[in-house]
Amino acid sequence: MLVSTIVLMVAAVLSSIISSFFPHFSINYISIFVGLIIGLVPFLNGRILPFHTEVFMYIVAPLIYFEGQSTRINLIGKRLRQILETAVLLVIVGTVFAGFSVSLLRIPLALAFLMGALSTPTDATATESVSEGLIVPERQENILKMESSLFNDASGIILVTAMALWVKNGQFNYQQTFFDFLRSAGGGIIIGILAALVMISFRQFLGRINHDAYNAQILLFVSTPFFIYFIAEELKVSGIIAVVCAGLMQNSESIRSRFITPRQFHNGLVLLRLLREVLNNTVFVILGLLVVRIIRDDLIIGNTNSQWIVIGILLYLTNLLVRYFYGLLSKMGNKGSIIFALGGVHGAVTLALVYMIINNVSSAQFDMIVLAEMLVIILSMVVPSIVFRFILDHDMSSKEAGKQIQRLRQEMVKEGLKAVEKIYLPEKIREGVVYDLRDQKSANSFADFWHQWAKASRYPEFNEQEKELEQRALLWAFQAERQYLDMVSQKENRRDYLFELYNEILLAESILLDTEN
Repeated sequence: MLVSTIVLMVAAVLSSIISSFFPHFSINYISIFVGLIIGLVPFLNGRILPFHTEVFMYIVAPLIYFEGQSTRINLIGKRLRQILETAVLLVIVGTVFAGFSVSLLRIPLALAFLMGALSTPTDATATESVSEGLIVPERQENILKMESSLFNDASGIILVTAMALWVKNGQFNYQQTFFDFLRSAGGGIIIGILAALVMISFRQFLGRINHDAYNAQILLFVSTPFFIYFIAEELKVSGIIAVVCAGLMQNSESIRSRFITPRQFHNGLVLLRLLREVLNNTVFVILGLLVVRIIRDDLIIGNTNSQWIVIGILLYLTNLLVRYFYGLLSKMGNKGSIIFALGGVHGAVTLALVYMIINNVSSAQFDMIVLAEMLVIILSMVVPSIVFRFILDHDMSSKEAGKQIQRLRQEMVKEGLKAVEKIYLPEKIREGVVYDLRDQKSANSFADFWHQWAKASRYPEFNEQEKELEQRALLWAFQAERQYLDMVSQKENRRDYLFELYNEILLAESILLDTEN
């Protein structure tokens, strides 16, 4: 188990590293490719144990919880109609049409409806990855964000649960399905809200009586989704829905407690982004690995049934048409409807839902469902990645902003260096200060770094007086840099370009003033 976890974590990190060299490729594609490579290399494939539902869901649960941090709970009332249309009505209509379409392939109706339900939830992170660097019309962008919110996930989970019971019981028992749904979904909502209130109250109490407990606060924050999911599942209710509700509750807490312990809040944001990327990468690495394993196993046992390919394409096209006609009925126009239809990208939630139903279907049915839904996920990413390049305008403002930021950073550092030149400093201190300032604009070479590394390793640290001189010189330089940015902001009105640079300087000052380091 430990070796499997290490291999998957290394694969997720490797995906991020590769992605930094290919910024125009979605990191999801790269993660799938890494998973395919692992599956094709016997040595690596053998180091990863077969996946179990519980293990996989413990990867997805925190991902969904952290996604809830970005969903403002006060938007529910303002956009209730839009949420109900896209996250509930569209999910149900898509399931019905997809289910009947798949049943035409002589698939049992219950199983067909289950696969239709699995193909409905969309993923906000995946949607952003296929439109990066492009301008999505504001109306479609807002609707896609609301649709891809946690409400879409929740309605998909509830529908999949109902369809899975239909498959398991062999008949659609309305009364039994309703009570099972009420127990699972309703219990998950109650547990999620109650657990979130308890955790929020405890975190707030801890933060107000002990300002130095930020490490404990961060650990508590990270472990919260695991606790909530475990408690809900032990009580035989939906752990995913409980996590969804808890994530929504968490958003308002973070907004109103940013300044109790600012360091904790900042570290929490950094950790949140890191964990979301690692977990998301891990899910897509697993997706690529599973494709190789299932196809390989089918070939070994002589099962060459490729029906899953037809099912996957049919599910994707049906959902595409349903979304397109919804766009037309919502008066988005032809182009707007196409953008909305293609923008419904699937990702980690779809794969998580597949693993939720593993105990409700046979092994052969599960393999077919996994491959079909994986094809839906891949098509939903590949098709818009190609089509959007032709129908959407490229976001030149982001490129221009990048150039402006780079230019302003160069000028900003130049002002800092000028400020240091005007004050007296011993040569060895001046050399270190100049090196640190030049590092802000990546002006130091590889050789410069190793030269400084050798000096830091060979010679003793500065004494207290020298450390104070170095600190004062750097603070003086940072002040000059901020004054330059203030001047530019007032004179050239480039406030949008400056927040990133201001943030860099403030973080540098924070590091410098950290008494523990």
